[in-house]
Amino acid sequence: MTPPLLRPLRTAVAALLASTALATAPAPATAAPTDLRTVLRCRVATATERPITFSPELTLQPRTIRVTGTFRVTHCSSPDGSEPRLRGGMAMVQGNALASCTGASRITGSGRIVWYDSAGRHAGVSRFRPLRDTVNGHNPGDAFLGGVVTSGPLTGAYLSGKATPTSDVSQCAGLGLRTVYGTGRLRFLR
Repeated sequence: MTPPLLRPLRTAVAALLASTALATAPAPATAAPTDLRTVLRCRVATATERPITFSPELTLQPRTIRVTGTFRVTHCSSPDGSEPRLRGGMAMVQGNALASCTGASRITGSGRIVWYDSAGRHAGVSRFRPLRDTVNGHNPGDAFLGGVVTSGPLTGAYLSGKATPTSDVSQCAGLGLRTVYGTGRLRFLR
């Protein structure tokens, strides 16, 4: 269980982790339609050799932070059978945000997923952008961010994801935070 004083820090880092997973060019603060079905769901985790990096380090003081990271996209399945070819891949993201240990806004950047099929063959590249530019939450599990695929496989599908830090984020308020690891889930809806 997370001590009460660390919950806001874990929440903010989870929000940045989620925003990093999905952050791209700025977009209006809108949401996906509510009558969509899940066409693909996957697990995501930061790559062991490439955690999410913050430059300069994330602190209590809000400032413009450069965020980069690579996520492994694994265990993909298509509940409705419409996307059986996409089984996993690598997501690369980079962007900027006005960020601190307690939240992030003004998220901009770019993101893409290089997809592979079940035999490990290249299955295309999806590019995506966010539907909102502020990330807030009350706990790491609530750190959601939505987006939309703009090109490649799943073009037009909406993204819905959440991520939770798996590394210690307690030093954010004191020493600052330069890197973070995390895991989560990602869904694509149409």
